[in-house]
Amino acid sequence: MSIIVKCPICGTIIEDEPYTECSYCGWGYTGVEVCYDLDEKEDYNLMSMDQAKELVAKGLNIWGEPLPKGPETK
Repeated sequence: MSIIVKCPICGTIIEDEPYTECSYCGWGYTGVEVCYDLDEKEDYNLMSMDQAKELVAKGLNIWGEPLPKGPETK
């Protein structure tokens, strides 16, 4: 049985496994996000959580592409 958590960027439900990519925003969940400040660049994702949240607020994933739409999201 998998443990589930919310993506720290967009809140989408993901598995609590290191390096699980969020299907909505693209954030690579490392499981150690609590160790970083929100404005600290995160090595695996190459940006800070604040930067990623700003992109999601603009309707973009972490790669700058439009977020998916439809019932399969969030």
